[in-house]
Amino acid sequence: MGTDTAQTVAEIEQTREDLARKVDELVDRARVEAGELGKKLAIGGLVLAGLLVVGIIAKRRVER
Repeated sequence: MGTDTAQTVAEIEQTREDLARKVDELVDRARVEAGELGKKLAIGGLVLAGLLVVGIIAKRRVER
């Protein structure tokens, strides 16, 4: 810490600002990663639905 109160307060404020910036960066990164995960899950869901439709069509053809 600083040698006087004003310097100590300035250092604490700077540390608080640094931590706030880092938290903002982490939150932004988490949002981006969550968006990418959402896209991947949506694509996986579409693939699964497509396989289900193909399976139903194949099952109907086999039954005929």
